[in-house]
Amino acid sequence: MEIPRIKFGTDGWRGVVADDFTFDNVALVGAAIAQHLLESDQATGPLLIGCDRRFAAEAYAAHLATHLRTLGREVVVCAGPVPTPVVAFGVKHLQAAGAVQLTASHNPHYYQGLKFIPHFAGPAMPETTERITSLIAELAPSFSPPTLATAWHGDQIELREPYFEHLDTLVNADCLSSGGLRVLYNPMHGVGTGYLDAYLERAGLEVVTIADQRDVYFGGGIPDPSPANLTPLSARLVEDNCDVLIGTDGDADRFGIVDPRGHYFGANQALPLLADYLIRYKHLTGELVRTVATSHLLDGVAREHGLGLVETAVGFKYVGERLRHGALIGGEESGGISIQGHIPEKDGILAAILMMELAATTGESFAELLGELHQRLGAREYVRLDLPLAAERRQRLLAALTAYDKPDFAGRRIQSRITTDGFKYLFEDGSWAMIRASGTEPVVRVYLETTVPETLAKWRKQVLARVESLAG
Repeated sequence: MEIPRIKFGTDGWRGVVADDFTFDNVALVGAAIAQHLLESDQATGPLLIGCDRRFAAEAYAAHLATHLRTLGREVVVCAGPVPTPVVAFGVKHLQAAGAVQLTASHNPHYYQGLKFIPHFAGPAMPETTERITSLIAELAPSFSPPTLATAWHGDQIELREPYFEHLDTLVNADCLSSGGLRVLYNPMHGVGTGYLDAYLERAGLEVVTIADQRDVYFGGGIPDPSPANLTPLSARLVEDNCDVLIGTDGDADRFGIVDPRGHYFGANQALPLLADYLIRYKHLTGELVRTVATSHLLDGVAREHGLGLVETAVGFKYVGERLRHGALIGGEESGGISIQGHIPEKDGILAAILMMELAATTGESFAELLGELHQRLGAREYVRLDLPLAAERRQRLLAALTAYDKPDFAGRRIQSRITTDGFKYLFEDGSWAMIRASGTEPVVRVYLETTVPETLAKWRKQVLARVESLAG
């Protein structure tokens, strides 16, 4: 067998179905993971296998589980499609050697993916995925693809109720209904349905769920709870007499919230709001963690409460590492948050529930809460732009940024530079700009945050013009 094009990005391996993501390649990656477990201290205990609702997801999971069993690995398969954070919780719940989740998260319908979750119930660190990748190369030349098995005949486990019981230890479920909010929930045809809505309903909230049927084409869109995908649905809030819209992505580890006025609240807004809430109302403590591309509003919360602030590279694995060492809360701008006492993996279900608890406890809207935070800490406006650039132009851009030594960028004077992940420029007024190539998609991401919101539109044009110029 030739060495396939398998690369682990910021959060697992993703590929195009029937191109590089094939049953044979899934079995090969499974063999590499099994070998990695034998080499490590985690050779005992079952390996949990889960999947999302994408095309042939259960078949991929069954094929992988069957092959791993022939290799002598004890395997337990989740009963039906299940959210990634629930699979990660299952590792902790079962004291498993780890888990493999078949998911391509928020990517287009023609993608599928595979994520390895080690014994600590969070994303694998680079040294682990690098070792698995090297094992794939070692095993491929002599690998004999197994006979296709599209149905699993073995142990299965239902994790929803144990997961809900765990959430009860983190959430004040009794107060959720006191806010009197009626929720419109959009799981975006993903696996969040039957989890977030079910938990909120069990706590006494009224929930109207849309786009909950399985659709491997995701309604013609992508299952990403981004502003572009959620804010157009704000009119549905009025139609369905709801107060808040919650969206989760394909595997329910990311979330987004929209109010009736079309205001969007993602991790950039929710992370500082929840950090402030956990400190003020629940009297919890610990360092606050964000990725380098996430809003600095969290920094203000840390300063106000005298807590440490840790900035990591992009990728929840780095945030999860700090959570494993006792951090209070951590997150990344793309919609991922987790907290102390939970799994060190992003969880859109828990994050959304905590936001509903925050609203119920304070009796205020998210817009009011964010406005109060801006009054105390200073207003900020943030935007992320995804630029599809051909490989040659991406390389020219990155080379130009590597050599960039001018004292200003797009009309603002540079105070300092950070190259933890990509190229980040901090400016004298507290604003910042960052440019990095995506680790999972063929795009360049441009992140901007300004302390003078009314200047964002003009500055955005200046930055994009500069990026285009450097890309040639």
